[in-house]
Amino acid sequence: MPIIKDIRIYKSSTENIAGNPFPSSLKNMKLSCAVHRIAMKLRENGFSLGDFDHLYINLTTCPIEGTLSPVKREKDKYHPWFCYYDVEVNQDLFEELETPQCIAYIIEIVEQVLQKYFCTPNFDSELIHHCISDAVIKGEEMTMKFKEKRASKNKAIIYLRYLDNTRYFPLLRVWDLEDNLLLEKDLPETSCLDVYGEIQLSVRKVTIKPRKNSFSNNLEPIDFML
Repeated sequence: MPIIKDIRIYKSSTENIAGNPFPSSLKNMKLSCAVHRIAMKLRENGFSLGDFDHLYINLTTCPIEGTLSPVKREKDKYHPWFCYYDVEVNQDLFEELETPQCIAYIIEIVEQVLQKYFCTPNFDSELIHHCISDAVIKGEEMTMKFKEKRASKNKAIIYLRYLDNTRYFPLLRVWDLEDNLLLEKDLPETSCLDVYGEIQLSVRKVTIKPRKNSFSNNLEPIDFML
């Protein structure tokens, strides 16, 4: 099963069913960043939603049985990688969805949806709660293991941090086999991770090579001496 990639928050005042417009994306950058960090921490721990990898939570004033439920709209066969879950909210909260005041409550809603529909014996409600708490408490300082390279005498890991400006701020750490930290470097902020492809590691140097695609043709490797 695919590992989670993202969680996104939407809103609608009409039923989320075939024939009606799709819900609108929520314009609340701070909330979107907080929820994306939750998805990152879940991803780091191997969390899966089942047969899709993008969870779309739709906050709606329409009545929902049990206040939260999988969407009644048929799944898009051309875009099977996402699925909507509807959550009923009151009018007062609905009118505050673009403000910072709603963030803590909506994160609680995200946790409720994840725990009700996606718990497994290997990823129970306690582990979901731990991932969410880690993302919320650490904020921009939260790290997610992104890439790792092990060599005969050392290992290197690139971690991702996600900033409130929606850019990634990677962190490189290198250890010897006794877990002594040899190098710790902040890497350049980016909105695209193509620059952080393959890690090459030797006793004296670590090199980060760009991904091999059309977007990275002009990108140079990044080198650090150990």
